[in-house]
Amino acid sequence: MCEEHIAGVFSRAASTFDRFGPRFFSHYGRRLAEVAHIPSGVDVLDVATGRGAILLPAAKQVGPQGRVIGIDLSTGMLHEIAAEARRSGLKNVEIEQMDAERLAFSDASFDCALCGHSIVFFPRAVGEFYRVLRPGGQVGMTTISRGCFDWLFDALRSHTPPEEAQTNDEDEEQNGPALDTPKGMEETLSQAGFGNIRVMEEETDLVYTEEEWWSTMWTLGIRGTLEQMEPATLESLKADIFQRLQAFKQPDGVHILFRVLFASGTRS
Repeated sequence: MCEEHIAGVFSRAASTFDRFGPRFFSHYGRRLAEVAHIPSGVDVLDVATGRGAILLPAAKQVGPQGRVIGIDLSTGMLHEIAAEARRSGLKNVEIEQMDAERLAFSDASFDCALCGHSIVFFPRAVGEFYRVLRPGGQVGMTTISRGCFDWLFDALRSHTPPEEAQTNDEDEEQNGPALDTPKGMEETLSQAGFGNIRVMEEETDLVYTEEEWWSTMWTLGIRGTLEQMEPATLESLKADIFQRLQAFKQPDGVHILFRVLFASGTRS
């Protein structure tokens, strides 16, 4: 997907982004900020900040002497996080519209660069993360682990014309190291120059209703695919998704097991 298309998809999703069910992005945003062990008083860059899942907890960790700058290409997301920041009363937060692959910051401007569940959209940005970090600075990223949602992508492919599905598969093959695998994350960070690389996987069981899960899908990158479907195809897909969710259903709801990779590295 081109930058303008990605920005448009997430702008349309912004008002309801991470607002259905157990708020997956907020959960892992807090976890990434915790895992990064951000000290007080430092400068942090939050790339593809969205509605502040990482930015807000990171701002609390750095304290009033620190600073967190959140960037995003989506005007809708920027509008939402600006309002969130005002409501939070945090004074050490800045929001800017910016392309992750062309960061408008000087070299060695930050102590920490974080990116939650977005690096798959701009993998070349890892080199920019390295550039804007100070020596000894740390990068931290999260991605969904390979195979976690095979059942969902299988459902999408079954309702997508064969030629479109083939094009999507070809695009994935040309994107370099697989960022949904530990090896791919390690290679990506290593190629950018990072050392002391660590990748770990964390599992979290989150409980949804069927409607919450369907609504959540419209706040993800696959919204672009859903928007292109004919109404009849969309209804057929929804019925298929609901049927597949029954395999995960327990008395208290639909249990979705998220497997997420946490990757970190240090600029030497």
